[in-house]
Amino acid sequence: MKKIFTLLFVAVAAIAARATDYNVPIIVTVNGVTTEQTGTVTLNENDGLYDLSLKNFTLHSADGDMGVGNVDLKGIKPCQDGDATLLLATDVVTITAGDDPDVPFWMAGMLPPVNVELRGKIVGESLRCYLDIDMTQTLGQTITVAIGDGYQIANQGFEAWHGSTGKYQEPNAWHSFETATGSLAALAGHHIEPSADAHSGETSARIYATSIFGIVANGTMTTGRMNAGSMSAADKANHAYLDMSQADVDGNGDPYYTTLNTVPDSVAVWVKFSQGKANASHPYATISAVVTDGTRYQDPEDKAYTNVVARATNNTIATTNGQWVRVSAPFVATENEAEPKAVLVTISTNADPGQGSNGDEVLVDDIAFIYNARLTGLKVKGQDVDGFATDTYNYEMELNETVTADDIDVTVDGKTAHVVRQVETADDHYRCTVSVVNADMSAMTSYVVNVKSTATAISSLKPAAEGRATYFALDGRQVRTLLPGKIYIVRQADGTTGKIRR
Repeated sequence: MKKIFTLLFVAVAAIAARATDYNVPIIVTVNGVTTEQTGTVTLNENDGLYDLSLKNFTLHSADGDMGVGNVDLKGIKPCQDGDATLLLATDVVTITAGDDPDVPFWMAGMLPPVNVELRGKIVGESLRCYLDIDMTQTLGQTITVAIGDGYQIANQGFEAWHGSTGKYQEPNAWHSFETATGSLAALAGHHIEPSADAHSGETSARIYATSIFGIVANGTMTTGRMNAGSMSAADKANHAYLDMSQADVDGNGDPYYTTLNTVPDSVAVWVKFSQGKANASHPYATISAVVTDGTRYQDPEDKAYTNVVARATNNTIATTNGQWVRVSAPFVATENEAEPKAVLVTISTNADPGQGSNGDEVLVDDIAFIYNARLTGLKVKGQDVDGFATDTYNYEMELNETVTADDIDVTVDGKTAHVVRQVETADDHYRCTVSVVNADMSAMTSYVVNVKSTATAISSLKPAAEGRATYFALDGRQVRTLLPGKIYIVRQADGTTGKIRR
């Protein structure tokens, strides 16, 4: 492999090779447009190394499907971070033809070797990976493949829709009053439809308010399920809810909840908001996202819930004057000891129930949970790295001491980010690399500190043999031929060590 960042190599090598097939959701992003499919990823473990294979990779588009082939990465050295086994590598890969009989042609034979970057992790029985496939030579772009679920909402770009009731539709993974429960569900009306006015791709979701018997019903959609239980808009019998114990499914066969394996740092979405009639007292649309342990929860809350892990709310989304605007909200953790298993996201045309106007609408597109991946502080041997800044990635410092990975201390902006440390020796300095990988594997940021030092890792050198002096390069490799102008470490037969320059 050309680059493999490691913190702690997994020490136990497998006695025999193990192969695991993951039949998982796959989200492919090309030119900012995402498509969703299912696929098989095979992971082989042999003698402590991993081979990862994305089988029968195909690009989907409105113009038809394009078979790419098999993408294989081999000999990946894992590292452990808590309960996560990280697989981080970059390699040049020759894509091979797939074997799906439904694909008449594979591009593999036409493609030159491509650079592929892998960021992945195994947690328990689940696999989460990102592959960045550099096809700039052939397609003029890098294709991003997200593998596995539990970190984002499906159908982020609102391109896929399913039938709900009658002629009406709901976006996959989302629901509105068309599929509401409650005693007044039949009177709730219709509040959602696809729109060709999109931030990216072909479609966005349009949610809109209506007036029923003179009462304004805000347009609302949720990853859970709506309940219409009262004629009073402010009554909490009208709410969105999730409950993973419920077996009901929607018109696409999906449950009325979204699973989530960890807490994001924030939620972001593109919106275009307008009011049918300006209301200075109630001018805002809203988005909320609540991470729970999967047991029943409703928004707005009707009691104090102990199953909430974190909340994110933006209830000041102002009219956008006909422009697409990105809005966001940070997640704030609660003091509850619940484990994250699901998330309830709700978007409404007004932050206050029943206080908007007939004709209020919000167009929604490209929603995403954001997982940060940057350092906020960096120390080596307890000393601050001079001039450190989050967006500066290369540094120099001088310490006449031995430096190991354990000597690097960091703080990060991602609540659940992974940190990988590596120290290498080169000539008269240590090259310290710190890579921060965000929780959903979508991004990695690397920082390098070159530490000039006269110290070397003498304790790691092999002893001299048969009473002779033994010579080592600065990276610890024993050498037999000394080249002019190079610095070497010599270990005498009596165990003393020193430096020499030829």
